[in-house]
Amino acid sequence: MLGHASKAMTLDTYADLFDDDLDAVAISLDTAKTRSDALP
Repeated sequence: MLGHASKAMTLDTYADLFDDDLDAVAISLDTAKTRSDALP
């Protein structure tokens, strides 16, 4: 979603920005990815 090859890369890059909300960020990224995969 941010141009990274995987969610893990995005989280590894930006995790320090979201220390308190890392689980919520991971869930949000996964949801966004799932929705984009479902688009025609």
